[in-house]
Amino acid sequence: MKSRLFSLIFAALALPASATEWHLISETKEPGKVISWYVDLSSIVHEDDYMRAFLRTSWSTPQYAPDDTVYQSSTYINYFDCDTRSIAFTANVYYRTEDPVGKPVHEEPEVALEKLRFQQVKPGSAGDTRVEFVCKFRSKNFMTQRSIVDGQG
Repeated sequence: MKSRLFSLIFAALALPASATEWHLISETKEPGKVISWYVDLSSIVHEDDYMRAFLRTSWSTPQYAPDDTVYQSSTYINYFDCDTRSIAFTANVYYRTEDPVGKPVHEEPEVALEKLRFQQVKPGSAGDTRVEFVCKFRSKNFMTQRSIVDGQG
């Protein structure tokens, strides 16, 4: 029984990012480029005094890292301080295509929460939209998430 449970847990952890159910939070349209932000609703949880969620950003045009590596999407863990309206990122993974599938072109390790640097978001920015969306879940339990997404909460 224990080995079966371990196998199920291991299989769930081994799922690729493409198996994640992404919910579109917002899009920014710039001349010649669309930037889309998504969240995995099932990943939104309380951790210490913060909200934690697994997010994705996708660009309609190729982006270039400082070393000229080309990518069009990234997944990452975001921590949200809802009281100060600030966010911190960790565990960034970059992919060549708009959908986070295949072998990543670059991966950064997850940093411990106490070592992260939180940055306040600018009102009206994409970061502000992410904080607003995820922080709606702060006082809700898991069963109410769908009504929040559907605009009923």
